[in-house]
Amino acid sequence: MVSSGCVVGQRPGEGKCVQLYEATTGAAYWLYLPVGYDDPPPPGESRPKRPLVMTFHGMKPFDNDNRQIREWQQEADRYGFVVCAPELFVADVFGPLPLNNPNHPSLKRDELAVIAIMDELYRTVDVDPNKVLATSWSYGGYVAHYMANRYPERFSCIVSRQSNFSAALLDPKNVPRYRDHKVAIFYTENDFAICKAESRQAVEWYARHGFDLTHAVFEKKGHERTPGVAAEFFARTCGAKAKSPPVELAQMQVVGAKHSIGPRSTIPPIARAHTPPPSEPLHVGPPVEMAAAESPFTDGARERAQLGVYRIPNNTGAWSLQQGMPGDGTHQAPRDAAHLQSARRGGIVRIRLSSTIGVAPLLVSYSASMPQTILRGASVLWTDNGEPISNGLNGQRVFSDPGEHTLGVLVSSRDGKEYRTARVISVLERPRDRRKN
Repeated sequence: MVSSGCVVGQRPGEGKCVQLYEATTGAAYWLYLPVGYDDPPPPGESRPKRPLVMTFHGMKPFDNDNRQIREWQQEADRYGFVVCAPELFVADVFGPLPLNNPNHPSLKRDELAVIAIMDELYRTVDVDPNKVLATSWSYGGYVAHYMANRYPERFSCIVSRQSNFSAALLDPKNVPRYRDHKVAIFYTENDFAICKAESRQAVEWYARHGFDLTHAVFEKKGHERTPGVAAEFFARTCGAKAKSPPVELAQMQVVGAKHSIGPRSTIPPIARAHTPPPSEPLHVGPPVEMAAAESPFTDGARERAQLGVYRIPNNTGAWSLQQGMPGDGTHQAPRDAAHLQSARRGGIVRIRLSSTIGVAPLLVSYSASMPQTILRGASVLWTDNGEPISNGLNGQRVFSDPGEHTLGVLVSSRDGKEYRTARVISVLERPRDRRKN
């Protein structure tokens, strides 16, 4: 697993890659400018500002800044990202593991260097300071989460991949400054035990603090490099368009598992992001228990935890509607008026999906959640890219056409009020060599 983790399996990009040293601190970093970066803009227009990826490498010598910049080149070309991989001193085989001291000298040194490097990039490269991803692999997760927490205005999105996490490094007082940032925690079924355990701790920390969180576990893979999942997630948050299909995602499947939220209270298992033919029933993975000590969800977080390609909304009062999904067939109304008002701020009708991305043909289970006061006597209409598909509270659909599908629901209550919401499902084209088989 160590060997496979060190290997950079991604092909080089077609842009420009260079090692630089920040002028004031002397900190080293690698910079990748995507293909087309130097193309002249249309007449009368300025050069576009590019989204910036700050990627934090794993433990040296198993990973370093050079390997990080190499693994990200294809994704940078695909979406037009500028990528920066700073050299980290704390991420070293002789460094602390786990890293729990926010005042560790090497971490503080890296903190100053990263900020100086970002300031230099803003002066010298056409990047958009409002579209910045903090991402990590392995040990770099400590730094990614720490930097986003200490400098929330400098980042717009956080994605960790098979990464470490320590709540002791984070200051809860900073949470209100970046609670609206999109956060994703990804790891793999056969990852190192410490990375899996600390990734689960990251999921729980962000959920407990009310972040808009996505969580997925990819089956069969080990401690491998998966920049594609972070790139696609960041592209969604910053509006970047892919110039080519995200092939890496087409070859990954999500483990169907349930997440424990207490000694005896669990969320039912959600169907894995699996692509069976239309005649095959939806497959549900086995339960995966977590110790109660690893699951400090509050009651509000328990109701928020909607895990599929696991998306946990950032409101404080979502209520669960499991009808039509594997497991429980009940719904739960808000506890009180304050809870109801809180839910209204986050959207009173919500969509739950078994998958938001996969290879065609993609089978997706969907359901709508809402309080009983709206549900009683209501009519429901589901649409796919505006075309009606069903009228039930829940259902299943096979998405055969590659591309983005906007699955929308319109709920008309018995008193004439309408509630609308939608989710985007990405259907990837099956690679040619796989279709031949």
